[in-house]
Amino acid sequence: MKTLIATLTLTALALTGCATPKQWEATGGSKNDGVVQVSYELGQFESGQTNAAQGLTVAMERCKTWGYKNAEVTGSEKNICRTMGQYNCLQTTITQDYLCKR
Repeated sequence: MKTLIATLTLTALALTGCATPKQWEATGGSKNDGVVQVSYELGQFESGQTNAAQGLTVAMERCKTWGYKNAEVTGSEKNICRTMGQYNCLQTTITQDYLCKR
């Protein structure tokens, strides 16, 4: 009986997922348009924890290398399923756009 309870508990923990710290990375954009895209990946059972200030810092660094002075968030986050399983998404990319400012 104890083995069954332990197994059920571990299974429940695995299925509920956990908050996993994620770091934003510059993944795209356009120097001419002054747009930077930053993203992170989530697995099937992950619940990502991000820091908006860290995302802005990544975007500002990219903008500065392109000759701009600053960056600001534009629009909302986009979630794109990269790997679809039989019933749900197995891997998701979350992307946020930032507009470079002169």
